[in-house]
Amino acid sequence: MNKAIIVGSGIAGLAAALRLRAKGYDVHIYEANETPGGKLTSITQGDYRWDFGPSLLTMPHLIDELFRLHGKQPKEYFSYTKNKTLCHYFWEDKTVFKADADTHKFVNHAAKTFKEDPQRIKDYLQLSKNKYNWVGKIFLYKDLRKLSTWINKDVLHALRKWFSLDLFSSLHTVNSRWFANPKLVQLFDRYATYNGSSPYETSGIMSMIPHLEMSEGSYFPDRGMVSISQSLIQLAMDVGIHFHLNTRVDTIEHEDGEVTGIAAKNTFVAADIVVCNMDIYHAYPELLSDVFQPKKTLELEKSSSAVVFYWGIHKRFHQLDLHNIFFSDDYCNEFKRIFYQKKLS
Repeated sequence: MNKAIIVGSGIAGLAAALRLRAKGYDVHIYEANETPGGKLTSITQGDYRWDFGPSLLTMPHLIDELFRLHGKQPKEYFSYTKNKTLCHYFWEDKTVFKADADTHKFVNHAAKTFKEDPQRIKDYLQLSKNKYNWVGKIFLYKDLRKLSTWINKDVLHALRKWFSLDLFSSLHTVNSRWFANPKLVQLFDRYATYNGSSPYETSGIMSMIPHLEMSEGSYFPDRGMVSISQSLIQLAMDVGIHFHLNTRVDTIEHEDGEVTGIAAKNTFVAADIVVCNMDIYHAYPELLSDVFQPKKTLELEKSSSAVVFYWGIHKRFHQLDLHNIFFSDDYCNEFKRIFYQKKLS
């Protein structure tokens, strides 16, 4: 049986491990921490539990697929509920907008709240869907480094639509062309933050992102976000994947241009495949310091981080929902401070 080693047990590492196991590999996951799961973990203090990492779940069918690969019923491990409300938005002038998951309700409520033409909002959401259908799956499911990704009928079809993709305008410029009310522009601008970008810099093609949330839906796991990683860890153990915790990988070993395994705790471990779930910015200098460093890739601008507070409050705030956005009056300045001055607004 061929052997595969996964460096890091974050969500992507777990998914890679499960897919390789389904292909018949003897899979070993090496994790530097004492618990697996990466960012998707939790802590408990008294009556409170905080789930770390992301708080928004879209495309849960990709998680379900990992269970079905091994002949398991997803609901035996992991279940989730579709959110009826996508988000609550708050502005400094006391404007409040509840984004309903039902598209018809969203359009009517947004048109009334922001004094916009409902057909204009419908057309924007339809274009968001079209952009996703034209190019979204290329970015999600294809290896962008392979020539074959770019030479196929899907890409050629997308190129014929290049003018509608808004590749050469910023997301803010695109949204400002569509809507007159700055608050609605701000609402759609904020989707740039899903991948740590500024709406004033990132391409207008990112207006496809709302489709994933508004058309495909957002969800919440019945046992909290941490149940995503917990259920996949349980599945991994059930199908015979081996976890090596408290074991930091020192280097990825290679010979004549081929990976041969890893070194961990001064011991060489041979493998036919090594998948690195470590951020590339750290992986090259730390695990592959003796190979050619992809300088241009490593020098690319990083996406923005977040300052996160975990509060346990003995009170229920009925005006809040699962996801809440509090907008400032000077949105542009927030991104200037972060991306140019490297400071918080």
